Amino acid sequence: MSEQKDTDAQAKGNNSRNSGVGVYKGGVQLSTDHDVLGSSNTAKTLLGISTTAAKALLELVDTDRVRIVVPFHFDLRSPSLLVLLGTTVAVVLLLVANGAYILVKGLPRQDRGIASIVEGSLILLSTLVTLWVLTREARLETHELDRRLHAVACEIREWTGTYADLRTPQLPTITTYMALRDGTWRDVPTLLLVKYDIIALGYGEAAPCQSALYSGKFADSLLGEHVLARGQALTPDTMRTWGLSCELTEQGSRPGNPEMQPWNPQAAGYPEMAGRVLFLALDTPLGNHLDQIAIHHQRTARSVLQNQILAVVRLCVLRILPAIAAAALIANLTIYAVVDISQRPQKRMAVEAIAGKTAYILFPFACTAIWPVYWILVRVFSNACEVVLFDTLQRSKTEYEDMEDIDEFDVEALPPTKDITVGICAILERMCWLLTNCDYRNLSRSSNLSETLGNITVICSIDKEGTIAEPFCTPEQIVVPDPDEDYAILDLAEQQIGPDVKTFIIDDGWERHLPSLRPLGLNCSLNTSAHGTGKLRMDATHRRHNCMRQHGKILSSQDTCLCKIGRAIGFTSDDLARFHLLKEIDVFAPFHRATELLLKKDICCAASLTSAIFQTEEGPGKLQMLTDGNVELVLGMCLDYFDGLEVRPLSDRTMAMHYGLYLNALQQDLQCLAFAYRPLAVDPRGLTWPGWGSKSQIGLSPMVSKASVGPRAALTKRGAYVDIVLENDDELPLKLSSQKHETSNQLSLAAQSPLESTGCFMASEPKWSDNVDAASSKIVGSQELATIEDYSAPSDPGPVTDLPKHFSEAARQAHLQAKSKFSRSSVMDQESKLDYTLESLQLFPTEQSFLRDAVTEQIFLGLVTFAYDPKVDVCDFIEDLSLAGIRFVYFSKAKGRQSKSFAERLGLETDWNTCILLSSVPDGPHDDDDDGYVEDHDIKAQLPRGIESIRSHLKEVDDIPLQISLFAECTPESAREMIAIFQENGDIACCIGSALKDSNTLTFAVADLAVGIEPIPHFNRVAYGGSQGPFSAGCAAAAEASDSLAGPGATRSAALSGHDVANDGSISTSGALVTQYALGAALTCIPCPLFLQHDTSLYTLMQVISEARRLMGCIQQSALLLVAACLALAVVNFVSAMCLLPPALNGFMLLWVLWIVVPLLGATMLFVPHDENIMSTMPLKNQNHVSDMPRFSAYMAIRMLPPVVLTVLVYVTALERMMMDVPHLGQLSAVLGKADWLALDHGQQWALLAAQTYAMVAFVFHCICISSTLMYRTRSWLEFVPFRNIAWVVGSALCLTLTLVFAALLLAFGEAHVGRVAWYTYFIAFAGPLMLLPLQEACKLHDKKRWVRLQKLAKLEFKTKLGQHSPL
Repeated sequence: MSEQKDTDAQAKGNNSRNSGVGVYKGGVQLSTDHDVLGSSNTAKTLLGISTTAAKALLELVDTDRVRIVVPFHFDLRSPSLLVLLGTTVAVVLLLVANGAYILVKGLPRQDRGIASIVEGSLILLSTLVTLWVLTREARLETHELDRRLHAVACEIREWTGTYADLRTPQLPTITTYMALRDGTWRDVPTLLLVKYDIIALGYGEAAPCQSALYSGKFADSLLGEHVLARGQALTPDTMRTWGLSCELTEQGSRPGNPEMQPWNPQAAGYPEMAGRVLFLALDTPLGNHLDQIAIHHQRTARSVLQNQILAVVRLCVLRILPAIAAAALIANLTIYAVVDISQRPQKRMAVEAIAGKTAYILFPFACTAIWPVYWILVRVFSNACEVVLFDTLQRSKTEYEDMEDIDEFDVEALPPTKDITVGICAILERMCWLLTNCDYRNLSRSSNLSETLGNITVICSIDKEGTIAEPFCTPEQIVVPDPDEDYAILDLAEQQIGPDVKTFIIDDGWERHLPSLRPLGLNCSLNTSAHGTGKLRMDATHRRHNCMRQHGKILSSQDTCLCKIGRAIGFTSDDLARFHLLKEIDVFAPFHRATELLLKKDICCAASLTSAIFQTEEGPGKLQMLTDGNVELVLGMCLDYFDGLEVRPLSDRTMAMHYGLYLNALQQDLQCLAFAYRPLAVDPRGLTWPGWGSKSQIGLSPMVSKASVGPRAALTKRGAYVDIVLENDDELPLKLSSQKHETSNQLSLAAQSPLESTGCFMASEPKWSDNVDAASSKIVGSQELATIEDYSAPSDPGPVTDLPKHFSEAARQAHLQAKSKFSRSSVMDQESKLDYTLESLQLFPTEQSFLRDAVTEQIFLGLVTFAYDPKVDVCDFIEDLSLAGIRFVYFSKAKGRQSKSFAERLGLETDWNTCILLSSVPDGPHDDDDDGYVEDHDIKAQLPRGIESIRSHLKEVDDIPLQISLFAECTPESAREMIAIFQENGDIACCIGSALKDSNTLTFAVADLAVGIEPIPHFNRVAYGGSQGPFSAGCAAAAEASDSLAGPGATRSAALSGHDVANDGSISTSGALVTQYALGAALTCIPCPLFLQHDTSLYTLMQVISEARRLMGCIQQSALLLVAACLALAVVNFVSAMCLLPPALNGFMLLWVLWIVVPLLGATMLFVPHDENIMSTMPLKNQNHVSDMPRFSAYMAIRMLPPVVLTVLVYVTALERMMMDVPHLGQLSAVLGKADWLALDHGQQWALLAAQTYAMVAFVFHCICISSTLMYRTRSWLEFVPFRNIAWVVGSALCLTLTLVFAALLLAFGEAHVGRVAWYTYFIAFAGPLMLLPLQEACKLHDKKRWVRLQKLAKLEFKTKLGQHSPL
């Protein structure tokens, strides 16, 4: 209630400070005043929702959401576990019964009776502890995801409402929307939008949720026929379907009833948002988002390691254990029936002879009841290693470097690494935290973090911009008209020079094109200059400082500053000092043909251009207009072009050539901008609109202080929005006037270029054509293409490519006559040589009408193409992944040809049959581009089309879909389905994608492992300690009272001096300075265990995978040691029973070996040094686990048979010498087998204990020797000397020392005479490794041959292209 009152109070306070009637509904304040909709009053009549109310609605979603529970990986009802649990219970009962019987019947007192009861109690206690640990672990694992959601909810609750400005271009990988919060338009991620949010959609943008077209009244906003569904794009066709007027009046509002028409943001008091359409959110996207996560998120499949261990456990528990139990029971019954009953005078040995001996044979299996606890400890340790290494790599500022002896040009060279040191203390600290807390930071339990990383076979990239490619597109080529060869194409390249990246023109002799390049370079330097200061920035790539993105969705190339091109051509800041920006003109044409073409190419934005009018030093009224933007739109505005020598008419042939280049660029996944300019001579007395200057300072507006009003306000004061709206060919033409104007050398942009005085280039005197007719580019409504033969162009013979009808010279000349509404010919002073006289300027009722006229009749300068370059190291990373047996798969939403273009930049295979289209062939009539594969070029084998055909193709044809690395025309749904297909065929899929694209969340949820990547570069970085990522900040109460989301030892510090935290566009911030992007990333990356910062190399993932592979290999070898020791001890006691002797090792000794010694030896194997060749081996798929089980069983039997034999020999030889009444070894079974074990005296009991102690020490020593050969699976003892593993040396010495101390304590108070033990007993015990090591190495050598053969076959299958290039 207190929060609601605070919200109400804030809403009322905001309402009191603004005009209009306030409407408060559901925590939302909507202030409206219909009286000002049709007027020119720009007072803010709309406030939007408050941040406090938005937080309350988001918290309500968290309260009402479905709790997400992830099933526990450990199957408590598996047959193996049930059999093992039953065996443990049976052993406990047999031990207790045997001990009680011995205590009752034994005379003198038999100490082994007490020991038997204690041993059974310890087994029972260990079982209870294991069950408790498993139950607790299940609770921690099943609630990991839910606790993460709760932690994010706490972050939202503690959020102070800090909004950051996005300092990168508008990217498809960043789904943010302009929402009105607290009376200010903010970039808000989709998942932070709430019901009743007022959002401003640009044409091409998809609705984040069900959204209603916003009208003048709140109640009328919920118009059912004017509602966009979630994901539905706002397109011109949508507006036409709704039957709404698409034409603005001269006052900026739309005609008709304002209550039934969409609100224009400019009429609502927000001129900076003009061009967008206001919508009201009808639901909260986060609610649907969480519901979808609950539906799609599933338990991660068992890892390869888990399945391998499970296969071995099934072998041991379901086959070997029943066999040994049956054999032991039958043997003991037979021995008792033959020996005890027939030869012993006492018949009271039944319980010990049958129950006791059987229990000790099965005792090693019962000891494994505690092993799940060891598995959890090892798993947590490996996860801690991975997380600490990952965090350390991200914090490290060192570069990835190749090893000293590696040739960087060798294709088989190992991947580079960072030379860092991870302290064991940090790992142990993290391990302790993981043991006691629910790991909501990295989801290490539910994601099988270390096991999944160690067996990744496929890395799927579902994004491009900002994740595997740079967020800023880079210029690739410049196309300028050429007087000799129609046009010249110049290539651009970037090079790192010191701290800066500079752009160069790399073509030889490019200087001869300087006359054509000068005006284009000046356009790039002025019209896109950094921050509108007229100065060139020398630092990294940056965004334009204009208002284009406020008015609508634009191409990223239009939002990237191009001053680097100006620098490449030779412009400096001093050259630009003569120009002063007067007006920025942002032109949008959502109903233009160009927009239809963009939408057809899946480029979701409206055609637009930006023009800037500059004042030169030539005097008042001497202006220059520089334009760049959509190629089709700019070409339609141009009548002439400049070829470096003179201005020529823009004929059909020239138009078609450049238009064909534009279409070809779109096919090659390039963005393309056209550049133009127009010299303007105006009477400054007629420029009376705001921002053009006063009478005392005509033509030169003073610079607005950005420090006083903010950058956005500063731009708004000198910016103007113009939209071009035409429905079809029959509608009214553009509201433009027509005239003929004279251009002279005085207006020559090239001749008057300041570069002439700098000596940078050779000056040229262009020849300008006189009396060039100014024509308008009438924009028609159909997309019909026609060849140049359909039009009369006698002056330009020769074939040209298809040209849109409205581009023809005949059409442009015809439309020239339509500019009559504001005709200036009757009033123009011909002697003044002005384009706009005072009289003609007074005919324009508004500034927008004048600007609509001014942007026409321009002179075309050229084209610049842009491409997204892969991030640093991405191409090398993909190449090294192939060496490691990991396939990189790129899911592209673009068409096949476009996808191949970017895939080629990544270094992926783009030859025949290397791209599969996941979209289905549309039903009914469709364009040729929708047919998918091109038979003459792409098809050399049968490829499936559509995601629904993949499974049948794999079953009936071949496995090409599992071999290729490129899928095109993908949707989030088809990408998720393809990842599921990978998983069905045994692949371990890792998904990488943008952390700010909400549609990625469900794809993250279905992958085996997800890595969210920050698509935003760090600006004004805030320094914090602790883990980096969207969950590094936070609220201590989010999960544990003593836990901080910032990580162990995390501290908060103030922002770096000189940086504006409010404008920090980075994600990885924390505490009170967290921005909306950090919260949006946290909500998007809910299923992601790992998070990569934008400037972190993907080699970080490679190094973490390498460490995981090392750990998985170590765990495999450790598990092999434990299983072999358990089986060996069971066989040792079984052999002892067959020899009519008591168990070779009693319960305490078995517990010591299986609970202390062998696990400790296995733990030391986790510290085996890194194998430098580990990233050149093929990972195993998650199928056919331990397929060659007989070979595995044979290896295990051969390796453990010698320790069994040697341990039994040590036991019988020691027992023979310790027993006083045994004449020689041959009589040991006859004497002891016929004796009454319940009547053994103290000397005989101590002799038995001493012999068992000798056997235990011998077995421990043999285990130490065997563990030295298990460091690596295939590397021999000589290739890797085990003493290089310091942990193993210390652990082995500790195990042997503790075992000797334990043996000494057992024998210290006894009556046994150890001096009687023969020398050969010691020889067998300690010289046995001389026989063990060669046998172990022989098994390893045989296994290595098999392993190498399997690796070669796997690599051959991985790299084969036979299926991809096979004929039909």
